Amino acid sequence: MIDLLVDNIGVLVTARKAPWRFGDDVSIIENAAVAVSRGEIIDVGNSGIIGKKHNAAQVIDAGGKLVTSALVDAHTHMLFAGDRSWELGLKLGGATYGEILRRGGGIYSTIALTEAASDEELMRSLGDRVGVAVMHGAGALEVKTGYAESPSGEARLLNIIRRARFTVRLVNTLLMHVPPRGRDREAHVKGMIEALPQLMPSFADVFCDEGAFTVDESRRFLSAAARLGIGLRLHADELASIGCSELISELPLSSIDHLLKTPSDTMARIAKSRTAAVLLPCTALSMMGGERPRIDVLRREGGIPAMGTDFSPNSWCPSMEMAMELSTYLYGLTPLEALMAATVNSAYSLGLNDIGTVTPGSRAFLAIWSVDKVDWLTYWVGGGKLRQLILGSTVINGKAASMAVN
Repeated sequence: MIDLLVDNIGVLVTARKAPWRFGDDVSIIENAAVAVSRGEIIDVGNSGIIGKKHNAAQVIDAGGKLVTSALVDAHTHMLFAGDRSWELGLKLGGATYGEILRRGGGIYSTIALTEAASDEELMRSLGDRVGVAVMHGAGALEVKTGYAESPSGEARLLNIIRRARFTVRLVNTLLMHVPPRGRDREAHVKGMIEALPQLMPSFADVFCDEGAFTVDESRRFLSAAARLGIGLRLHADELASIGCSELISELPLSSIDHLLKTPSDTMARIAKSRTAAVLLPCTALSMMGGERPRIDVLRREGGIPAMGTDFSPNSWCPSMEMAMELSTYLYGLTPLEALMAATVNSAYSLGLNDIGTVTPGSRAFLAIWSVDKVDWLTYWVGGGKLRQLILGSTVINGKAASMAVN
């Protein structure tokens, strides 16, 4: 007797292995079923065959719809207080980021609000945001620190992420976000490096860009993390190309994110590496600019595209559905490429090796959609396509449970 059988799947689409590179084949099984025991997938195949092989305590009828891995958000800044909705009017009026900073906005305003909030307030807001992400298909999310101006403040935020107990998986990342105001910049970098052995986050990340941290500062912080066996992530080339993405040649980066202004030759080196290129199309939309990553180079060289929402006060997008949709309409990814980026490769970039594919031996980590083919995942813009999410032994009903697309 198995615990769960997901039956009557119209089409099951999954990567065959991790990571998936541009050009790789995928597994597409029509009229499929998935057998689950103790939260692990033990059998995948034709519905008639799987149904006869296994007696199940619970059967979920997929209604002839599409089933994929649940989505994985590889890049979020979900832990903060307040919002910056008032900045939108300034952006629409043509204000630059520097001008917004001078008017009391930007990252530093969020830092002030976050440092003033209680741990309970921050945990509650994090839970609310994660709940919305789940309704859009996310079963795992990365959550960064970054809204503090001291190592002790970052330690507090990291501890909140670690204490969070949600149905979905959270991966914690210690982010060196912006230099502190009115304090010794070098002392801050040194303090963050010295804090690493005590904090030991799953990942270390740094905002390496114009107005944030330099290439040398980023190199020192990430090199120190690497020596401790901490995974490495990197914000690079979002605002300007100052050489941040060149660190791909020096450091064992799990991911390199944003890449809006990455030169073609560097993008080619990223594509040929084992580093995931995390695409953040919601950010490109919120920045209201015309910059786009060199997807043509990434595709031509067989790179590893991953995806995140970059949920933050500046990019209020909790929906991986929307990130996938925008990746098609802004970046030119096909619906299938977007799905691979948002599932197996995002999981790969976070070291989540037991999820992201619907294959025997993987954890039960499934999304049942209200659509019947992959193309609808990004053709239908606006989200709301999730029917059910299966995370181990937990079944979550989505807002689209009663919807159908013919």
